[in-house]
Amino acid sequence: MYMVSDLLLGGDLRYHLHQQGRFAEDRAKLYICEIALALNYLHGEMIMHRDVKPENILLDDQGHAHLTDFNLATRLSPKTLATSFSGTRPYMAPEVIMSSLGIAAGYDHRVDWFSLGVCFYEMLMGRRPYEYNASLTSQQVLVLMKQSIIALPSHWPSDLISFITSMLRFSINDRIASLLSFSRHKYMERINMDAVLARKTAPVFIPRSDSLNCDPTYELEMRIVGSSTLSRPKDLTPTSKEEIDRAVEEITRAFTAYNRQVHNLSQKQVISVKICF
Repeated sequence: MYMVSDLLLGGDLRYHLHQQGRFAEDRAKLYICEIALALNYLHGEMIMHRDVKPENILLDDQGHAHLTDFNLATRLSPKTLATSFSGTRPYMAPEVIMSSLGIAAGYDHRVDWFSLGVCFYEMLMGRRPYEYNASLTSQQVLVLMKQSIIALPSHWPSDLISFITSMLRFSINDRIASLLSFSRHKYMERINMDAVLARKTAPVFIPRSDSLNCDPTYELEMRIVGSSTLSRPKDLTPTSKEEIDRAVEEITRAFTAYNRQVHNLSQKQVISVKICF
């Protein structure tokens, strides 16, 4: 079986956050609007992603955001709830943790909107709204999320503060959890979601076309360490040159090399031939 996906050469948002620390508001706003549209489509197909985070948001060469990695996605029938403890804990909605503790009966697609809110906060602040040690139990994390006051800069516009607060509310009934409530919030009133869907809104940031837009060493270390989604470390210990070389050889054997400049040149040649005829 062959699986074919779009070629996205702009790198993931985790890489760009590592490089730049945080994003300008207009840049981050377009990203979450594009991912919100992706979530709306998935939820319309009864698919819950369950792992929305910067690592799973890739940019194309024009700077538009795409949601990827459906390893934890599941199809959820109407009026049913999921119960498995799936996702990346810092981006999990409270009800996912509550379900694992037996406090809630389960959760539905609305958990993806909470994860998107965490991503938006991280894009603007350079850190997540809830920072805690990986050794904390789920019960402790839940208490922290319920009792913590999310730090927001006082100079931010009131509509932005209201929007982020609404996306990260502990209670699902008070939270932005659909494209309708997302797009109708005052913070989004100047956004034309139809234009965003048609990609008529120009991205603020265009990825470089002459670089990898990723950290090869980090990617190889993640492949070698093979950490699970739930326990992936924030900072990895140095990997030996021999291990990296072996991983590079393995990747080289598994994939066909792609040269963007050669591809573009060949496309131009094909076009010129067609014109001549």
